[in-house]
Amino acid sequence: MNHHSAWPVVMSVAGYDPSAGAGVAADLKTFAAHNCYGVAAITALTVQNSQGVASVHPVELPVLKETILSLLADGRVCAIKVGMLANQAAAEVLDEILTAHPELPAVLDPVICSSTGVALLDAAGVDYLRQRLLPRAALVTPNLSEAARLVEMPVENVDHMRAAARKLVELGARAAVVTGGHLEKPVDVFFDGTNLEQFVGDRIRPDNTHGTGCTFSAAVAANLALGRQVRDAVVLAKAYVVEAIRNAFPVGPGRLPLNHLYRMMQPARLSDHSPVVAESTP
Repeated sequence: MNHHSAWPVVMSVAGYDPSAGAGVAADLKTFAAHNCYGVAAITALTVQNSQGVASVHPVELPVLKETILSLLADGRVCAIKVGMLANQAAAEVLDEILTAHPELPAVLDPVICSSTGVALLDAAGVDYLRQRLLPRAALVTPNLSEAARLVEMPVENVDHMRAAARKLVELGARAAVVTGGHLEKPVDVFFDGTNLEQFVGDRIRPDNTHGTGCTFSAAVAANLALGRQVRDAVVLAKAYVVEAIRNAFPVGPGRLPLNHLYRMMQPARLSDHSPVVAESTP
């Protein structure tokens, strides 16, 4: 085997969505769409379909830890995406792993609750994530409600998003992007401690949004594994998500999952052409 031509390996540490729209299933499809090889450690099993989450069942901690260590022992993992953790104990495992492997860029998607209001991280886990995992992250990618929980202030508009992005970096993250897909005009706010930028995109089929946060953070992790800088990885991930939303199709009567493999249905092309406009902010 020619290891020099092999795909980069990216690890997802997240929950399992049996409808495959979010969690590790979405992450693995996203990694593949970026010519990366995905591996995964499942933090929790969920019972859900396109209409919502019915229940959550955390994986035993020794199994979670042993799985992550086993995958890392192969020595091929280039980046880690951290999604749903379910509880503080799982967050502690990730803290230990990321502390021991500071060379691996970690993209932290702070999944706190489902779109239908089911808790996906306990209160102690939220506090632990804020205090201990943020400083381990190369990038944290909260949506409006997740950012509000982490910075403990309202995040309802672009001005709030700018303040939240700054606060997340103050709390220890090396960079943050607050995603505003629920705004009338989708805007993501990126801050890396120096540059504050807004990435504006089109609002496309707003019901096609199951798994957008998982997919975005996984796409960023894949781009980091491919050697791109954080800011460029964010721009490319946003463009990918927009097209995955545009090409979504129904798999049930509820919210539509993204079409993570839309590129397989289209002629080969050099890049996505979705408009993503960067606006620098002082």
